[in-house]
Amino acid sequence: MPNIINLITPNNLEEERLKFAASRSYNPIFRYAWQGQRGYPIFEDPIKQKFWLAIQSQDPKRIVANASKLFDVTISDDLTNKATVIARVAGPVHTGSAEEYKVLLDQALNTFGLSHFMVIIVEESGFNARPQPSKQRILVSHEIHYEFFSLAGGVRHELVHILRHVNGVYNRIKKSQTYLPTEEGLASWCQDNTSIEDRSHQQHAIEYIASSIGLNGSLRDIYNSMLDFGMSKELAWKRASRHKFGFVDTGKSGDILKPAMYFANEEKIDKLTTEEKLRLFVGKISLDELKDHPQYVGKWGEETLTGYFNL
Repeated sequence: MPNIINLITPNNLEEERLKFAASRSYNPIFRYAWQGQRGYPIFEDPIKQKFWLAIQSQDPKRIVANASKLFDVTISDDLTNKATVIARVAGPVHTGSAEEYKVLLDQALNTFGLSHFMVIIVEESGFNARPQPSKQRILVSHEIHYEFFSLAGGVRHELVHILRHVNGVYNRIKKSQTYLPTEEGLASWCQDNTSIEDRSHQQHAIEYIASSIGLNGSLRDIYNSMLDFGMSKELAWKRASRHKFGFVDTGKSGDILKPAMYFANEEKIDKLTTEEKLRLFVGKISLDELKDHPQYVGKWGEETLTGYFNL
């Protein structure tokens, strides 16, 4: 089955990063494996298929419209203003190695009796951690970069993905086609409520603001806004470039909105009761499907989850 994120990830990121860093005005021209190829993949999910067709069209308005549906994101003045207040809260800068992160992740997996899950450090970049629960493993990039995020908060984020998968198998609940926005919203909420020393909430807010800028701006406009909020040049490049994944000419307006998905859907999770948040752990369901699961059922007791995630 084709992977939409792989398809919209440029294959010349490093080359364009160097050009971008050497200039004050250059906006990258991204290249993709699918360019010039025949026989585009077809997605079973009609929403994902429309987004993929929009990417091929390179029509910014069409890309944004379909990304909004796929990632369940609407950019509003009210939420942008709220995000701006959150983004300006000062706090510590975090560092940590892949090895340190692996230790914390192994400890968390052991806490939930999931020591059979492997945490593997890989010589890959472009992500921090990539859970693959169906393979019972989590890949961790050797170039893991935590700055606003703490290692502890990052562990909680990835653990939500694992626990929802394991409970889904336990409860025989099939993964919803529209699970992703709720999944990332819940994971982000659990991450951002770890500790007052964690600035992950600020980064998620900055990503939402960046999408509001990207709708009418370039990759460099997004990058500059992230610098204004205190991001390092390295992190600002990594994050800003993702707002233009799928675009060839990143000087054009438009945004894929996926980076805004975390904050936008976290806001929806924040309005839920503790009992409702717990029920989202039954499997990889969407918020709209919560009504179909009137109570939490899973491998772990309610107290275990509420205690660990500060629900």
